[in-house]
Amino acid sequence: MRRANGTGGIVDLGPRRRRRYGVRVSYSDRPGHYKQRYLGYYATVKEAQAALDEYNAEGRTPEARGITLGEVYEQWSERKFRKIGQSAQKGYNNAWARLSVLKDKEMAFITLDDLQGVVDAQEREGIAPGTIVKYKSLMGALYRHAMERDIVSKDWSQFVELPKAEARVKKDALTEEQVSKVREMAEAEVPWADTVLLLCYTGFRISEFLALTPDSFHRKGDICWLQGGMKTEAGKNRVVPVHPSVQGYLEAWLRKGGKRLICGPLGGGIGDSDYRADCFSPIVEALGVPEASPHWCRYTAASRMRMAGVDPVAIKRILGHADADITGHYTKVTVEYLFQEMKKVP
Repeated sequence: MRRANGTGGIVDLGPRRRRRYGVRVSYSDRPGHYKQRYLGYYATVKEAQAALDEYNAEGRTPEARGITLGEVYEQWSERKFRKIGQSAQKGYNNAWARLSVLKDKEMAFITLDDLQGVVDAQEREGIAPGTIVKYKSLMGALYRHAMERDIVSKDWSQFVELPKAEARVKKDALTEEQVSKVREMAEAEVPWADTVLLLCYTGFRISEFLALTPDSFHRKGDICWLQGGMKTEAGKNRVVPVHPSVQGYLEAWLRKGGKRLICGPLGGGIGDSDYRADCFSPIVEALGVPEASPHWCRYTAASRMRMAGVDPVAIKRILGHADADITGHYTKVTVEYLFQEMKKVP
């Protein structure tokens, strides 16, 4: 009996072939244009018929057949990347670099074991669990795209098992001795030591610090402050007084005339990862705490302000923490007041 159009067929390739029966199916390589390809080769007609029946049992249309994971990523990213920034695009491309080992495989024939194999390989290489989560997130996005277009009927990515998350890096702060060492390094003009000292006195998150521009610096008489910040409503565009002991370092950076307050040799901004690897790491390694992250400086700033007896409301304002529980005159904190409180820190 003749098969329905689009359901494929069995071809006898001749007695000289050990697997003489080929299963040939149709697929669409572009709208309105169809091609054929061999699904596989089998020793008996019965085996070939079983493979063809299994293939058609998926219920996929010719438009869905032959579409590889790589093609799905191209379709998805072409639409997705119009709506997101370059940083987010870079993150997806990094995740795809690992998942692309399956790029030439027809998506409808990718199995759970295929996807789990990608994750397991990353775990064996020692890739951080937090990074591996991004691979699964991309898998899920591609499967949603494919299911919406009837390319696949099931999302295997939801069954992928992730490695157990490692204990989070302990939050810590630099000691007074270490802060003094950073100050000595800054005075000796050790590259980037002054930026670490600035982080310890301002409490900015690293992303906030690197986003500051020359226009973020303000002066009123003897009082200087930075205005910037992000992430939370309380932290956006907040006022951070500049302690007199680090004011000179900021003014030196201003004289460089870069597009960012903290800038590279050519005046451009510095990326978070580049700063951590090239600028911050050599300083903390010299301190004997190579495990320290820039966020330690934020904890250092908070700790030193508390120990110096700075008004808790001022600490919250400087760090960008919400103080909705505090009312009355506390809501009218001035730059002058914050500066005077900051001066309590040694």
